[in-house]
Amino acid sequence: MLQIDHIYEFFYERLFKDFAMLSTPSGVLPDTYTSVEKDIRVYVRGDVYEYHNDLTYPVSRIFFYDQEPVNIEKLSPYFNELTAYSPWPCVVATSEKSLDVNKLNQQKQIHTLYYFFHGFAALDWYRGYYALNYKKSAVRVYRKDFISFNRIISNDRSYRIYFVSKLTELGLLKHGLVSFGVSNNTSNSWKDEILDVESKLSNVAKLHIEENLLDTKTLIIDQFEIFGSASADIPRTINGVGCPDYDAFWHIVTETVFYYDKLHLTEKIFKPIVSKQPFMLLAAPGNLAYLKSYGFKTFEGIIDESYDGIQDNDARIDAVVKQIKWYCNLSQEEKSRVIEAIAPIVEYNFQHFYGKFKEIITDELLDNTKTLFKEIDYDDSSVDYATVRTLLIF
Repeated sequence: MLQIDHIYEFFYERLFKDFAMLSTPSGVLPDTYTSVEKDIRVYVRGDVYEYHNDLTYPVSRIFFYDQEPVNIEKLSPYFNELTAYSPWPCVVATSEKSLDVNKLNQQKQIHTLYYFFHGFAALDWYRGYYALNYKKSAVRVYRKDFISFNRIISNDRSYRIYFVSKLTELGLLKHGLVSFGVSNNTSNSWKDEILDVESKLSNVAKLHIEENLLDTKTLIIDQFEIFGSASADIPRTINGVGCPDYDAFWHIVTETVFYYDKLHLTEKIFKPIVSKQPFMLLAAPGNLAYLKSYGFKTFEGIIDESYDGIQDNDARIDAVVKQIKWYCNLSQEEKSRVIEAIAPIVEYNFQHFYGKFKEIITDELLDNTKTLFKEIDYDDSSVDYATVRTLLIF
C-alpha cells in the first residue's frame, strides 16, 4: 500500500506528469491569502517550480486541495491567479461531494476531480492494526459503554460542546470515556465560544451549555496531551496500563464537518472500524449513507440511525445522544444481546476495510481521472492504468 506521504509524488509520476501539480505544504492554506507562489508548493516535470503567471509552462494545472473541506471564499483568489493569464484548464482535486464543489465546476476553466484522500490516508496509518486486532472478539463485557474524542471544540467543531453538555445533563459521562477541549490552550475555551457572536452554536445550545457545563473544564481520557499526529494515532493504554482501545463498546465519532452540507469523512470514521467497535456518527447529514456507499455496514435495526437525515444541528446531536442513553440504561444481559447482534457487523467492516475497500477507492480514483481527462481533452494513452491500480492496491 502506498504511503500517504508519497501520494502526490506517485500521482505526478503515474497520472499527471504533463501537468503543473500543486499542493499545500501542510494540507491547509494559510488564513490569509498571499499568492500561489508563496502559499502553495508547485511541481512541474519533477522539479519544484517557482510559480509565475506567464505561458512559459503551457500545461494544465491540478491543485490537490484534498485534505480540508472546500472553502470557496478561501480558494477563489488562488484560482483567480491560476487562471488569469493562462488558457489552460485548472483542476482542483477534492475529497468531498458538495454544492461548493459543484460551484467550482461552474467557474470558467475550473474542473474538479473527486477521490477519497482520507480513505487512502487511513489505509496507510492503520495498516498495522490488522495484525493487532484480527483475532479480537467484540463479544465480551466492556469497562465502559462508549468512547468519544473531542479534543478541539472551537469554530467548526464547536458542536462538540453541545454534545458534551447533553451527555452531562443526562448523567452519561460516567458511562463513557470522553475527552473534551484538550487541544485548546485555556480550560475555559468553551466559554469563549459561546460568547463569540459568530459562533455556529445556536442560542438554544449556548443556553444549554451555560446551564450544564459550569463545573466542566477539560476532560482528558489518556491523562496527557498526545504529541505528533493525533489523527494517525489510536491510543491503546491509560496511564501505561494495557487497556485495548480504552475498553469501550460504542465509538462516538465526532467528525470534522458537521455544520456544512457536505459529504466529507476523515480518518476519524475508520478508527472504530479498525478497532472492531460499533460507531455512531456526528457529522453533516447524509454522511452515514455516504460511508455505506463504500460497502461498509452500519447498525440500523439495532439502533435508530434516522439521525443521519436530520437537518437541524441540535436535533441531530439530540438523536445520537438518545441512542447513547438507550444503550447505557440497558441491563448487562440486554447489553450482551446487543453486543452479540453487532459482532458480525463489526467483523465485516474490519475485513472490508483491509480488503475490498482499497479496491473500491482506487477504482473510483481511476474512473474519475479518466472522466476528467476526456473532459479537458487530455490524451491519456501513455497512462498505464493497470499498473497504477496494481500499485495502489498492493
